[in-house]
Amino acid sequence: MTGPASVVGSKAILVERYLPLPKKNAREFWTERRIEHIRYLASCGRPLMVWDRCKSDTSRVLDRLHFQRELEEDGEGECSYQASDSISVSSRICHGRLWLEHPIYLGDMSFGALSGVPNIAIARAADLTGTLAGIGEGGLHPEVGKCRRIAVQWASARFGLDLDVLRRGEAVVIKIGQGAKPGIGGHLPSVKVVEIISQTRRIPVGVDAISPAPHHDIYSIEDLEQRIWALKEATGKPVLVKVAATNYIPYIASGVARMGADGIIIDGQGAGTGAAPAVVRDNIGLPIELAVASADAMLRREGLREGFTVVAAGRVSSAEDSAKLIALGADIVSIGTAALIAMGCIMIHKCHLGFCPALITNKIIDEPKKILSLETATRWVVNLVHGWSSELKLILEKVGMKRVEELRGRRDLLVGRGLSDSTLKVLEVRGVN
Repeated sequence: MTGPASVVGSKAILVERYLPLPKKNAREFWTERRIEHIRYLASCGRPLMVWDRCKSDTSRVLDRLHFQRELEEDGEGECSYQASDSISVSSRICHGRLWLEHPIYLGDMSFGALSGVPNIAIARAADLTGTLAGIGEGGLHPEVGKCRRIAVQWASARFGLDLDVLRRGEAVVIKIGQGAKPGIGGHLPSVKVVEIISQTRRIPVGVDAISPAPHHDIYSIEDLEQRIWALKEATGKPVLVKVAATNYIPYIASGVARMGADGIIIDGQGAGTGAAPAVVRDNIGLPIELAVASADAMLRREGLREGFTVVAAGRVSSAEDSAKLIALGADIVSIGTAALIAMGCIMIHKCHLGFCPALITNKIIDEPKKILSLETATRWVVNLVHGWSSELKLILEKVGMKRVEELRGRRDLLVGRGLSDSTLKVLEVRGVN
């Protein structure tokens, strides 16, 4: 079998340095400052700041939320110290069945969309850091399959899935939708379906890999319940359901919990693939902060919140984002794009073409001239997780908490600036001038 595992030992040049950043579009969420912050964490694994200095770059709702403690201190510059060792960011999720050393889920990015080395690096980093990595819907790369802390995805096309694959790792994720393109399924262009992708996905070479918008066997909440329990019985693993954030997310979250799932991954607006149609990515779906707050409130009203896990995904760019989403009701956060940036992504948004300058989403070819260093990519993601958690610990220390689980649902610690009354009502936080 050809591919990343074999070409690492070839004569290809191993890329171990970051590319210079191109000039960013004024509307780009992932600004140069955000990317440089992530690169710093990935390079050294140490905290750079307590409060996110990048949040003034956008107008999203999450950036207009502040911890009261931050306003009392009037912000803070670079930090050069570590939080107390007594502060813990470990979490138990899925009714206590899974333990995470850090409250982080490493995306759901498929083999084929990514070029192999990033898939392996993310899975190995999850093992090394005690987190959890989603494999996406592209089937199981042989090297990824050797890792323990992975979550296998059950998506609409069922690419490369069988019982042996489903029983790998720690959990199963039923993917109903994703934040980058709610309601329109998935598409890996034929140019990227080379031999190794063909073998892994079990489809012909050079044929578009289409994931239909609906599952062919899930058209009702009762159908979803059957799939949840069938997967639980077949694998013995906890099952989470991944959905895009839409107007009905509180009712969807309630239904998913009632049907026996162990958790829900809510993917907010703007999340995910760089290959999503811009009109869909920018105009459909809800911001993750509104979705998490409303879903958590509904789950609590219905008596369904205890033990049920809420994973917040979509433009989670810093430890402060994590802290605020947890305070709004999430248990952990998912970081996908941030992990890719840690491995060198410079946000060209041409992932589907197969010519990624950072070698993260490039088309897999035999005897490539350059390949991303697996050792370096793994180290960058491991450092990102450690640096991210170090900054989260500093925030916990600032708000007087010893464990990240104490922060869950603590909306009273947050205030909103420049937000409408209706938005504040959804978030259940008070406004300030």
